[in-house]
Amino acid sequence: MTRLEGLVSAQATRTPEADAVVFGPVRLTYRELDERSGQLAHALRSGGLRPDDRVCVLAPKGPDAVVYLLGVLKAGGVCVPLDTASPADRLVSIVNRTGPCRILADRQRTPLATEVSAATAPGAVVGLCLPEGDPTDPLPTGHFPTVTAADVVSAPTTAPEPVSGASGVAYVLFTSGSAGEPKGVPLTHDAIVHFVTWANEHFGLGSDDRVSCHLQLHFDGSLWDVYGPLSCGAELHLVPPEASLLPTTLAQFIRDARLTQWLSVPSVLSAMARHEVVEKDDFPQLRRVLWGGEVFPPTDVEYWMRRLPHVTFTGFYGTTETTIASSFHTLTEPPDEALPVGRAIPGEWLEPVDDQLRPVAPGEVGEMVIGGAGVSPGYWRDPERTAASFIELPPGSGRRAYRTGDLGSRDADGLLRFHGRADRQVKVNGYRVELDEVMTELHSLPEIAAAAVVAAPSRTGTPLICAAYTLAAGISLTTAQVKARLGSKVPGYMLPTRWLALETLPVNANGKTDLRALQRRFTAEEAVPGGGGGA
Repeated sequence: MTRLEGLVSAQATRTPEADAVVFGPVRLTYRELDERSGQLAHALRSGGLRPDDRVCVLAPKGPDAVVYLLGVLKAGGVCVPLDTASPADRLVSIVNRTGPCRILADRQRTPLATEVSAATAPGAVVGLCLPEGDPTDPLPTGHFPTVTAADVVSAPTTAPEPVSGASGVAYVLFTSGSAGEPKGVPLTHDAIVHFVTWANEHFGLGSDDRVSCHLQLHFDGSLWDVYGPLSCGAELHLVPPEASLLPTTLAQFIRDARLTQWLSVPSVLSAMARHEVVEKDDFPQLRRVLWGGEVFPPTDVEYWMRRLPHVTFTGFYGTTETTIASSFHTLTEPPDEALPVGRAIPGEWLEPVDDQLRPVAPGEVGEMVIGGAGVSPGYWRDPERTAASFIELPPGSGRRAYRTGDLGSRDADGLLRFHGRADRQVKVNGYRVELDEVMTELHSLPEIAAAAVVAAPSRTGTPLICAAYTLAAGISLTTAQVKARLGSKVPGYMLPTRWLALETLPVNANGKTDLRALQRRFTAEEAVPGGGGGA
């Protein structure tokens, strides 16, 4: 089995003094990246880490975070990158589901790591790793061992012994779950290496490339962002948060970094198109623009293609459960209709099926099922959900596949096309959001008597998360206050952007909350600038 960290270490041997990671003025060479991650691996092993032990990484995107992830893999651990912007309650939930585990945090997030570890169930956290702390800093209190900065600095810079006895799981990534709890998706070294190897070869990624990392490190698309360039000698340019504040600053970042490859969710590219920040023949070094995670409106694609005729444009389709992406489509001319999701990458297959799991005829719509090298082993410690979503197709064939819940079809040219969701899951800025999870968390607020969450279309094509609620008797709260309370429970990308405070929720003939009526109302609100219902 080829392991991810082995790809990076091999490249460090080939080009030790080349720049590997760039973040503003900070540059790490391949040698520095290899040595620092090796020291961390030695310290983790000395601190008791065993093969397949989980390490929750609590650090913002930056050179240190890349070192941390590589160090965990070199030590034989499993990376569980956490969203540093998530509320503490959500982090506690993830750590509880991951445990027993260790928490690895940068210096700024040491208090948060301590808070989270103190709030978890007994035995969920078995150690803290604080590799960037000042040696004079007091250690957090707790009944578990702590790996300190002194332990890391004093560790050897030589490569640790190769990992043996591990299961092959590299990451566990947590996505939105309909039951109100995040669900973990284990991804294997084999699956990630399969995609990285194919993508690097297919797109011609090499040592002269300068590659963006705009996606957050707890998002599965970042796996190619990181390990693609670092396995072929390219420069990995981490996009700093301040560069993403405005479309103009993001465009300037691409120019200043002289990027050759850009990958992001479509909403980022759409914002740049709507603000018209891309000039004709802009970004002369740029060779490839790639996207995935949500629908890219054709008018915005056309904007980019007409301004950058020297660039190749490719969209990806896939799910976290099938590792980064399973199909791709490279455009040859500006589109005049919704983009197809293309064809399967080598080693993968996609099939629209009916409710009996039989392939549908060309042109007919069915549920998209994905199989092949990227399929996850299943949901982390959730056999019931795993059995429902991970199947054999055909039944009894031993050919594992994942039921995406997406609706799709195959056109006359054999291209796959996306037709929306079969359930109540939406994608917002590339993040999967289960509307029922948002509703569950809203219902959990004691001030709320009833609540419903729906999605409504926006002018940009990105779904809007919309919430309607009634307050409990005797409670007086503004929508802003309700939103703030919900914000303490869910990440920002899961917060509704449209709100309605109602006396009662509408019901249908069956006495159930009429979600369609609410959706129509929110859609009407969206169509009228400045209409009521916003917060």
